[in-house]
Amino acid sequence: MRKLFSTHLIALLGLTLALVACSDAKPEAEPKFKPIPEKRSENKGDPDTFDRRVQAVLNEGSQSQEGKQEAPKASKARPPNSGKEPMVLLDKTNRPLGEVVHHKDKMDYYECKGIIAPWFQELIVAEMNYFNELAELPFVHPENCIVTYGTEKSLTPGRIGVQLFETRKEFDKCVRNDFCPIFRTVNFVPINKSLMRSYFISNTNSKEIFQHCVTDTGKWHRNSTCYTID
Repeated sequence: MRKLFSTHLIALLGLTLALVACSDAKPEAEPKFKPIPEKRSENKGDPDTFDRRVQAVLNEGSQSQEGKQEAPKASKARPPNSGKEPMVLLDKTNRPLGEVVHHKDKMDYYECKGIIAPWFQELIVAEMNYFNELAELPFVHPENCIVTYGTEKSLTPGRIGVQLFETRKEFDKCVRNDFCPIFRTVNFVPINKSLMRSYFISNTNSKEIFQHCVTDTGKWHRNSTCYTID
C-alpha cells in the first residue's frame, strides 16, 4: 500500500512540474517592425467602400465629405493639382537644378526652393499630412523640406525625392546626424511618361511603417509602393 502511494505521489509531482514549466515558458519575441497596418478606425467597414471614399478624397478634393471623415484636420488644406511651373526642375543629366547643400556617400541634398514648384510642394505637403493624420503622427511644414538625389553608391542611383519634417530641429537631426525617429519621404517614380508619388513613413517609437502610392491622376494605392503598381 505504501509503495502504491509513493508511485502515485511521484506521478503527481511530475505532472505538477510539467504544468509549471509550461506556465513559465517565455512568449516569442515581437518582430522588430510590425506589418503595415490598416487604417486605424473603430468602424472597419467594407474595404471596397473605403477605397471609393479614399478615391473621392484625392480625386474630388479633401473638402469632400469623405475627406472630412477620414482626416478632418488635413482636409482643411486646399492644395492645387497643377500650376504653371514644372513640378521639379532638372538639368540635362536629370539631376536637381541647383547646388548641393549637403552630401553623403549615398545621397545628395538640395534646397526645395527653386527646384520644387511652389504649387507642387503645397500638394505633396498636404498629401503627406493626410497620411500623417491617418497614422496619428504630427504634421509636417512646407519650410522644413529638402530634395534628395541618390548617388552612384545608393541602392537606387538617380532617384529624386523630398523629405519633410515637423520642425527645423527634427530636420537638422535627421539630415545632418542621421537621427530620424519619424522619417517621412516622398519619392518620384516615373512610369509610362507619368510621375507617381511614392510615400514612405516610418515611426521607430511604435515600430510601424506606412507606404502609399498616389498616381499622376490622384488615385491612391494604400499599403503599397509605386514600384509595384501596374
